[in-house]
Parts: sequence; C-alpha cells; structure tokens
Amino acid sequence: MRYPQPHQLLDAAAAESGHTDFGPGDFREGLTVLLDSLERDGDLDPATDAAVVGDLRRRLVNRLQVEAYYREHPEVEDVIVEGPVDINGLPRTGTTALADMLSLDPQFRCLRGWEQHRPVPPPVAGGEADDPRRQAFIRMHEQRPAAQAAMHIFEVDATMEDTEILGMAFRGQQMTLPVAGYRSWWRRADLTEAYAYHRRVVKLLGSKSPPSLWLFKAPHHKFHLEALANAYPDVRFVMTHRDPAKVVPSYTSLVSTIFPPAAGERDLCALGREVSVHLREGMQRAIAERARVGEDRFFDVHHHELVADPRGTVRRVYEWLGLELKPDVAQTIFDWQDANAVGAKGAHRYTADQFGLSVDEIRSDYDFYIRHFDVAKED
Repeated sequence: MRYPQPHQLLDAAAAESGHTDFGPGDFREGLTVLLDSLERDGDLDPATDAAVVGDLRRRLVNRLQVEAYYREHPEVEDVIVEGPVDINGLPRTGTTALADMLSLDPQFRCLRGWEQHRPVPPPVAGGEADDPRRQAFIRMHEQRPAAQAAMHIFEVDATMEDTEILGMAFRGQQMTLPVAGYRSWWRRADLTEAYAYHRRVVKLLGSKSPPSLWLFKAPHHKFHLEALANAYPDVRFVMTHRDPAKVVPSYTSLVSTIFPPAAGERDLCALGREVSVHLREGMQRAIAERARVGEDRFFDVHHHELVADPRGTVRRVYEWLGLELKPDVAQTIFDWQDANAVGAKGAHRYTADQFGLSVDEIRSDYDFYIRHFDVAKED
C-alpha cells in the first residue's frame, strides 16, 4: 500500500511526541476513511507523499500535546468561551471578506490559522506578533502564486476556517486533498464529538489570550449546524448567500489550485461535478438543520448587498448581534473595505464550462436554495 495504516501513524506520533493519550472523541474512524480514500481516489504525484503523510502525523502529534497540556494545566477546563459568532454559508459568497472585517474589532477573539497549525503552547497576549508560528505562517503565504492571491484574501490575524482543529479530529471537510470518497462519508458523519473536541482546543487557545467572545468563520459549518450548536449553545450564525452559478465554478477553480500536484492531468470536469454535488448537499442539510436550531439565531447576508453597501451591511450585522460598533473600529473596517474592493488583488477568472458545468444546470440543481433565500442571479 502507498500510504501508512492508521496504527502506524499513531505509533509514529507517539514516538515523536513522547505521549500516548490522544484525548477524547472518536478520531480513528475518520483517519481510517481518509487514508482509504487517499489510496482509492487520490491522483497525487508520489513526490507529495511525505508532505501529505507529514500533515496527518502533525495533527496526531497536536492531539497528544493538547492532552499533555491539559494534564499540566487543569485550569484550562475552566476557561470561559463566549458566543461564538459563526459566519458560514456557501463558499465564495463573502464569508472571508465579512470575517476579515469583523476580525478587526478587538472585542472578538479570532480563531487564527497560525495558532491552529500548532496549538501548543497557547499564544500569550502581547506576544503574538513575535510568535514564531505566526512568522512562519506569513512566510508560507508570501509564497502563494499571484493567481491564488487574487482568488482569496489573506489576513494573518483574521479568523480562519477551522480546518486544522477539525482535522485533528479527522472530521474536517478535507477540501485540500483529492479524497472524494472521504468527503462523501464526511457529509453524513456525526460531528457531535468532533465539535466537543473543537471546544476543548478553543479553550486551550484562549487560555492566555483574551477576549472570550469568539468569532468563527467556515463555509463548511453549514453541513453540521446542529453539532456545532450542541458544542456552543450560545452560538449565533451569519449566513452568506450568492448565485450558485457563480459559487460552484469559482470554488472549483480555487480548490483545483489548493490540491497538491497530480501524477498526471487532473480531471477538472470530475472535480466540478463533485464540488457541485458536495455544496448542494451541504445547503440541503443547512436548510433542514437551521430550522431545528432556530431561525431566530441566523442573520442572512447577500453577496450583492455586501458588495454594493459594505458599510451598511456591517452595521446591520452589528445591530442584529446587539454589539457596539465603535467609531474607531468602524473607520478601521471601512479603510479595509476601501483597500480590498473587488478586484483590488487582481481578477479571478473562471467559467463553468471549464469544469464540465453549465450555468443553467447549476441553477436548476440549486433552485431550492435560490427560492428559499431569494438569491439574486448574476450576469
């Protein structure tokens, strides 16, 4: 077999860390499914194997270090987690822009990418700027191709997708690898234990770096809203919306640049079909689950409103949340808006056709979504 077995990765992580307690929650099933999907579905160049396996081992080491830290610092159990405010929806609908703007407000504690990558030790207030994990994260993103920078805004201290924390539970969406079989399993998986573990890591990260009101952002949260609400009973959701005829090919284009290099020519049409089905099923689940979670806990933001009136949109979000938007914070957010207007970092060019899709077909498949949220169609 090309990839290691789960027990081999577990043994390697234990040897590297010197610990053996991987903590609560079932992560082994997800790890097994992921490795199996890599074997069956993967199209990766063999030169990527060391990096791919290394990431999985790192997440297991992170789990071991989290439990060791809790044993040494039992007071972390008592850390307060307020909120969170959770931004989700279909990808490519303004989730990143909205999250980046709210991340500029110091009343929010952001879930930053660099601290997720290696959560132990937790960052210390006043020392984040010089944290070597942060500096390494900046260097990594400085190496991104210009085309990718045009597709996706990067702010080092903004709240980011919890890819790494859910990845430590091996219940992440894993849209960074060509593992269609794993994603099919994940869409229907129970993430109750995964989000309970998520809260455990969040408490650790916030233990030395306030404030306690958390801001999350992840389009993939729409797949498992009830599990997230079980872990965070006070969560409130901001859901963003956009014409799926724009969303699906745009996201497929982005994903195709995130996957590691393929051994041969990657089948972009197959990827387009998978992404379309994946996101459609996610939105079907979101509509059903938000009705059970409670519609009063959701605030809907439409992409065309965010683009046409970003200042007004942000003010409406704050008003709904019942939070104060202080004048100096508002000005910082508005300055960011001016500097990051659509196209400021270059144009992201794509078509539905290049991924074997058509505008009419996508809108037909997502008609339930368009009608449910009165989504505007774009030219």
